[in-house]
Amino acid sequence: MDVALFQNSPSGRVVRGVDGHWAFMPNPLPPKLDWDDALVSLISRAGLALGTLSGVGETLPNPHLLIYPFIRREAVLSSRIEGTQSSISDLLLFEATRVEKQRDVREV
Repeated sequence: MDVALFQNSPSGRVVRGVDGHWAFMPNPLPPKLDWDDALVSLISRAGLALGTLSGVGETLPNPHLLIYPFIRREAVLSSRIEGTQSSISDLLLFEATRVEKQRDVREV
């Protein structure tokens, strides 16, 4: 772990355990938020974007078509944490043809 990446993190700090390993200690939740104009504006823009996405989803005959790529992308990224070597294109090719170009694609 590169301890320097966690210096001055607003999310927490890195501490050395009794066995010598590094551990990330998150700050208590909920964090203190400064409700200034910039934060309120960002929250408002996020709400508008979600409303727009919801509206687009209602016009589709099958809204799951919009969600499907994001679910597959999340599966590939979370599988990388476990050490798999498959990509999104490997997964989509496998689902379309059942041809396994990467050994890890079944696991994803």
